Amino acid sequence: MAADENLGRDANAFFNRLCEYKYSYHFDWLGRPIIQFPQDIVAIQELIWSTKPDLIIETGIAHGGSLIFSASMLALLDMFGAIEAGHKLDPKASRRKVLGIDIDAAPTIALL
Repeated sequence: MAADENLGRDANAFFNRLCEYKYSYHFDWLGRPIIQFPQDIVAIQELIWSTKPDLIIETGIAHGGSLIFSASMLALLDMFGAIEAGHKLDPKASRRKVLGIDIDAAPTIALL
């Protein structure tokens, strides 16, 4: 697809039109606004699932949706690992963490 100049041009035009409508602001993750394009959320999920990180650091947390997304992905990794190993899952014992950093985090976000 990268060699298709028409597709690249059309994709850029489509992206620019979507930005006019603030398309990335139209979505939530588990009830929190997540400022992401849906295809980016799927791509990030693939990266998390394939790398199985212990720590995700996010900068610019806005409304916290992507923090909740990342935390839910890490919880799924814990659950899948427990099932594979035949162990009971203890959510309090997870070694996986999400760290959100922002220069102006709202107090409710800081508690998530």
